[in-house]
Amino acid sequence: MTIASARSMSRPGRIFGAVMVLAAMLVSFGGLAPQADAAKQKRVVALSPFAASAMVKMGARPVAIGATIGGARRLDPRLRNVRSLPLSHPNGPNLEVMAKLKPDLVFSSTRWAKGTKALQSLGIRVVYADPTAIGQVNPTVTKIGKWLGKQKQANNLKRSIQNRIRTATKGLPPSRPKVLVVLGIGNTAMAFLGNSWGGQIIQKAGGRLVTGGVGNRSGGFVKLSDEVVVAQNPDIIIVVPHGNTDDLSEVADYIKNNEAWKTTNAIQNDKVYVSVDNELLQSGTDVGQIIGSARSKWLRNW
Repeated sequence: MTIASARSMSRPGRIFGAVMVLAAMLVSFGGLAPQADAAKQKRVVALSPFAASAMVKMGARPVAIGATIGGARRLDPRLRNVRSLPLSHPNGPNLEVMAKLKPDLVFSSTRWAKGTKALQSLGIRVVYADPTAIGQVNPTVTKIGKWLGKQKQANNLKRSIQNRIRTATKGLPPSRPKVLVVLGIGNTAMAFLGNSWGGQIIQKAGGRLVTGGVGNRSGGFVKLSDEVVVAQNPDIIIVVPHGNTDDLSEVADYIKNNEAWKTTNAIQNDKVYVSVDNELLQSGTDVGQIIGSARSKWLRNW
């Protein structure tokens, strides 16, 4: 453009051009919000076990993590000396404690969603980072990596997780045993559905879930009567206790001695197992290892 033509450019045209440049800059900065904040943020609380595990695997250390009932053996050794915060349902951590910790960012879960506004009122940014489906694992790792400014480490972690899942699901036999996964023990069986975390693990491991013909529904569980359990005749029964269980054999014996279920293949063939460490309740970066463990311990197809 010549000097003459530049001078001849109309004033409205110059204003329009400036506005367009400014808009482009704002869009660019908006897309970089997590990365820009990551440079400032130093204090992060990871309430979800998944986020805590992902953080240390990316080389970041939270100032505190959420306490979980059970699952201690799945805790990354690098988190063992990190402060553990008691969580109450449905609000999550104690607000006074959080105010004293003064975190810039909290990786939380939708299970603590009721307490999110209270945390935000303290000026704390809350990001949900607790996948409830295997397909959400990679996107959640990506999200955590962006907020920490560790995209490269997040990509490495995603590759590692996917490689382990790929290895754990290789060579599945064509026959798929019927598996009843029961939450707790009691008069009514609460069976895991296909959209529950544990249900997805068992299906990936090569099992067919016994659900009484019920499809996926909110909550991921369904009550099954004894008549339905006997009619569907599971080959394998896996009991998932609530929280810590001191005597696993006692839990298994409770199911084995259930008169209503004694005719099922699972009890007849002594294939009643007890899940530990929240492996079928809580998502983790160890999803591939859990699938492999399910195959070797329970389905015996690996």
